[in-house]
Amino acid sequence: MTLTAKASLIDVEDSAGRTTASLLAALVSRLGVLHFVSGADAVASLVSGFAALGREVSMTSEGTALRQALSASLVAANGESVWTALRIGEGASTAIPSPVLEQLRNDVALLLAEDLDAVISMMPIPPEAPSGELPEPQQTVTFMDFMVGYYAFSREVVAAVDAMTQLGQPLKREVVLGAESVAPLNGSILR
Repeated sequence: MTLTAKASLIDVEDSAGRTTASLLAALVSRLGVLHFVSGADAVASLVSGFAALGREVSMTSEGTALRQALSASLVAANGESVWTALRIGEGASTAIPSPVLEQLRNDVALLLAEDLDAVISMMPIPPEAPSGELPEPQQTVTFMDFMVGYYAFSREVVAAVDAMTQLGQPLKREVVLGAESVAPLNGSILR
C-alpha cells in the first residue's frame, strides 16, 4: 500500500495568506512556548495532533484502506495494549491537538522563502529563555543533521507502516522490473 504524498504550499483562497514574516513568527512562537509548558504537555499535544490528522485521513479511501490493513494484523492489538498500559491516550486526549500538517507545510514554505535572510534580520530572534542559562551542549546540533535525521526517521516510519499493512494480508509474490529509483539507507540505525 502506498499513500500519495503531496506538498501543499499554496494558500487557501479567501485566507490572509502567508508571508515569510508570519511563517517565521509562527515558528518562533512554537519554540518560545516550549519554555512555558512541560515536555509531557508538548508531547501530548503532538500525539493529539497526529491522531487528529489520522482521523481526518481515515475518512479518505486510502486512509480507510491503511486503517483496515493495520487493524487486520497483530499491530492493532499490540499497539492498543501499549497505548492502554502506558496511558498514552489519557494525556493526549486532554491536550489541544497541534496542527502538525499545517506546521510542517509552513516550515517547508519558510525554508523555500527567497526573502528569509532579510526577514530574519528585521525580527528580534531568538527570544531569551526565561528560565535562565541553558546547560552546556553535549554535542552541536545542526540543521542539516536534523533534516537528514528527520528524513531517515520518516522513511523508516513509512517503510514500517507499509510493512505492517501487509501482516494481515495473504503472501503476494511480485516481480519489479528496473532499478530502484532511491538507494535504500543502510547502517546501524536504519535496517
